[in-house]
Amino acid sequence: MKSLKAKISIPVVCLVVGAQFTTGLFIVSRVQEAMYHENHNLGMALTSDLAHVCTSSLISKDLFELRTYIRSTMTQEYVTQAMVVDNDCRIIMHNNLAMVGETYKGTCAQPGQPQFSEHNINQAGETEMDILVPIEVGGTQLGSAILSYSHSGIKKEITTITRDILLVVIIASGVATLFAILLAEYIVRPIRHLCQVAEELGRGVFDFKKMDEEYSDEIGDLKRSFYDMAGKLEKEVCYDTLTSLNTRNVFQIRLTEECFHCLRHNCSFAVLMLDVDHFKKVNDTHGHRVGDEVLQHIAATLKGQTRGCDCPARYGGEEFIVLLPETNRLGALYTAEKIRQTVESESFLLPDGSKIPLTISIGIAMFPDDSTNYSGLIELADQAMYEAKKRGRNSVVQASLLKKISEESLGSVKITSRLDEKKTPERGGVSP
Repeated sequence: MKSLKAKISIPVVCLVVGAQFTTGLFIVSRVQEAMYHENHNLGMALTSDLAHVCTSSLISKDLFELRTYIRSTMTQEYVTQAMVVDNDCRIIMHNNLAMVGETYKGTCAQPGQPQFSEHNINQAGETEMDILVPIEVGGTQLGSAILSYSHSGIKKEITTITRDILLVVIIASGVATLFAILLAEYIVRPIRHLCQVAEELGRGVFDFKKMDEEYSDEIGDLKRSFYDMAGKLEKEVCYDTLTSLNTRNVFQIRLTEECFHCLRHNCSFAVLMLDVDHFKKVNDTHGHRVGDEVLQHIAATLKGQTRGCDCPARYGGEEFIVLLPETNRLGALYTAEKIRQTVESESFLLPDGSKIPLTISIGIAMFPDDSTNYSGLIELADQAMYEAKKRGRNSVVQASLLKKISEESLGSVKITSRLDEKKTPERGGVSP
């Protein structure tokens, strides 16, 4: 399958080269026709002059004078032979004296009718023709003047013109090819860019590089419309419509990328899972509109307390999640506490001036210490968050603590099991 660039370039080049070649052939043909016509006229003029000057010599039968006129005529360019014949086509005088007395092989001129013979090839390989002009005195024909006139000059001129036209066609074809390539590139470049952007959008990457070139035509309209569409799509796909935070899908993409990054560079990052405490009570007491405004308030707090490289997102309902790239355990704990304290200190203000006290519970999971699997990391952060709720809410719990709790619970179960074993009597048969 040919590319769009080839589909544009090849027809343009073929059209231009074809048009130039056809024009060149037409020009050569017309020039050749004009040169033949001019050559015939020149030959006819020379033959008519010879016939005129030979009139008195034929009357006086002065062969020496005839020879002088013929020799003078032979000095003219493109004249290959000259002769004077009588009415019986017998050669009276010829530039080659050996031909005198021979019979002219062609057709002699008719009275009052100069004529041209058919073109033929002479011994030198040149195209020539014979021009016949009757020699008349008072309406009586005394004989004919005949010149053989070569077209070798025409051939040379046509060869030169053809070579020049071919050179022009080659140069123009090169220019046309360059123009076609530039034209195709002008059209294909933005289309290629938009295709690449579309692929990136399909992978959920909206931070694509825009074209630097400005187009003031339909391509520019297409580019602007595409970017507008990409912007609207980004808002719908990447940002939660209520809180303007990143969506869950965007968070998953960023989390996957960060996992690969940290595995390559041997560094760590943290995931914070947050849940608004007693949010159902807010909805039940003040309505869902106030509940939405509370979520927006929490989202604004997350934006204000995180870095530009962090990825805060709405995970669902009143749950939020934050990705902290290149962060150690101490940094994650510091950020989580800062968020918790800010939410606790900034109560939500109702239109009537009353305040709704807000708190959040936060769970922290570290990569790779707690888990090297991104889905398992989220699950650990979620479990840590629920542990924070069990401990009375408005607190921060690390996933590493869950392991300790699990180990302590397991140890307690083992101790209880051993105590039960001591209390239970051994089974066995009754002695007789």
